Amino acid sequence: MTHEELKAALSAYADGELAPEAAREISAHLRGCKECSAALAELKALSSGIKTSLAAAAPDAMKKRVLAKASPSPKANHEGAFMVLATALVAIIIVLFAGVALKKYMPALFGNIQGMINGAASSLGSSKGNN
Repeated sequence: MTHEELKAALSAYADGELAPEAAREISAHLRGCKECSAALAELKALSSGIKTSLAAAAPDAMKKRVLAKASPSPKANHEGAFMVLATALVAIIIVLFAGVALKKYMPALFGNIQGMINGAASSLGSSKGNN
């Protein structure tokens, strides 16, 4: 690797993301290059600082507010169940009215369906297996 490629790979080296062969090459380079050694030390200090700042605990008041908003209230659960029930009831009513309307305004269709049912029933009744 060139010097610039080694410098570009320092972050991956610091995170332990390189293949063993590449890591050995960078380790050997770091023993003789003060510039890359300083850059690696800076990367490690930056990484450590970020980890430290992310490890800071949130204030208790903030935790309470977040948890209160994340927890569904019992009232919300009842409202959701009511909406599902109301939607199901409306769907049932629509289906019933549609059936009544079809029967009233399309008697020929229902006559054909009844004829098919009667035909199927009579063919089942006259089959040889029922003697």
